[in-house]
Amino acid sequence: MADRTATKAVHVGQPVGCGIERRASPRVELNVGVGFRSDTNFYTGFTCDLSEGGLFVATHMLLPIGTSLTLTFALPAGPEIVARGVVRWLRDPRDDSAEAVRGMGIQFESINRDDELLIREFMALREPLFYTG
Repeated sequence: MADRTATKAVHVGQPVGCGIERRASPRVELNVGVGFRSDTNFYTGFTCDLSEGGLFVATHMLLPIGTSLTLTFALPAGPEIVARGVVRWLRDPRDDSAEAVRGMGIQFESINRDDELLIREFMALREPLFYTG
């Protein structure tokens, strides 16, 4: 089993395929469908990357920063994960570049221990994303 206490540095710059990097925590690439619902609506999108603290959802349905929502997604060959999160930042390609993917950075606020462990195990088996700046 991989040593979960070891972390690797992430270099800030242009991420591969997902636009400008805004987080400092280690993350791995994850491209799966994700459902997210606020108090009044249900939306869908795709993840670009995942960290223990949250994920990026590529979607055209940008919610306001601070919006609480429930996320539903599955790791490859894994069970469905449900987490409560909050929108921490938005990316609109018109703000950065034509290469940026529109979407939202979501920080996990509440996730059960089993799902948190699944995310950690998934990340331990993959190389972190590195960016050059």
